[in-house]
Amino acid sequence: MKNQILYLGPEGTHSHEAALARFGRDARLVPCLSHEEIFERLCGSCRRKRPWAIVPVENSSEGPVTQTLDQLAACPQVSITECFSINIRHHLLVPPGIKAKSGIERIYSHPQALGQCRASLQAYLPGIERQPESSTAAAARRVSLETGAAALASAAAASINGLKILKRDMQDNKANVTRFFVVSAGRSRPAPPLNAEYRSLIHLVIGNRPGALLHALAPFDASGVNLTFIQSRPLPRRPWEYGFFIEAVTEWKKTSDEAAWRLVLALSESGRKIGTYPVT
Repeated sequence: MKNQILYLGPEGTHSHEAALARFGRDARLVPCLSHEEIFERLCGSCRRKRPWAIVPVENSSEGPVTQTLDQLAACPQVSITECFSINIRHHLLVPPGIKAKSGIERIYSHPQALGQCRASLQAYLPGIERQPESSTAAAARRVSLETGAAALASAAAASINGLKILKRDMQDNKANVTRFFVVSAGRSRPAPPLNAEYRSLIHLVIGNRPGALLHALAPFDASGVNLTFIQSRPLPRRPWEYGFFIEAVTEWKKTSDEAAWRLVLALSESGRKIGTYPVT
């Protein structure tokens, strides 16, 4: 039996597109309705063949996907094994009965997609109500059942739900890219691509005092470890305190990099390596 590949569904989302791009159409793809469901399935599986999952982590226009980061912090048994990117294209989808934009009264989509198309929507459909949905595919499904509604979603979502594309490429930035992580619980890392750059994601909790983050990260600077991503997220049950997600260009094979990590840990309240992965 093939391993399950979990993704944010339903079919027709960009996460579904990413899963197809990475694992192919013969893979056993399983849609989930939320980030929480994905990580619950990853952590709760006792089967010999544990599932993989594909989760979005960062968009080039709208920034980090905080739901993914929060779940990575909450589930220490889950690790990152791979990182890859795909181009994201958002199209304006309408039921076949709508012939022009004048027939649109409201627009549905995932909040990230609405943000990625903010300027284009303002120029093309100024003043039209925008409503968030759980996913772009869910937005397309809803539009297929309503009158006077449109969705920002993929071409696949249009085909699946019997919609037509009224206007293509609504994303403000035509080079609109989303990074995805392949994650698992207790799975070995797949064979890496040749000549891939490796990065590592860590999570740090640092005391709330002046200069704490600067001092904690100083060992990385001293050892020449490049940091490509820093994002703070609130700590559960600790109001106004934050954990930090930090991506470093290293796979910890150099003695100096590992020594820097040990110093960073000593200067922090706590820390964890979430995963080391090739970036493609």
